[in-house]
Amino acid sequence: MSYSRWGYSYWYTYWVYKSNENYDTATFCICRFEGNILFTAKMLREKFDKCLDTVRMKDTASEEEIEELARYMTRFLKEVDIDYLEAK
Repeated sequence: MSYSRWGYSYWYTYWVYKSNENYDTATFCICRFEGNILFTAKMLREKFDKCLDTVRMKDTASEEEIEELARYMTRFLKEVDIDYLEAK
């Protein structure tokens, strides 16, 4: 599932589906021309701000764009919860 696309956002982000994923290993991808950045749901839940700092170091995004990215990351985590916790 895509959360943002370059046509209307600085970011292109999506949930990378893997057949063997689980609640912790579900993966969020941030596409960049210089290479993708991947975070698992567990990484985002446990170290959300540190993950954003990683993006800050690897990208020239403005703080407003980082805040936008944080919203997409939060939405991803909510959808992981829905798929893995509420579905049971």
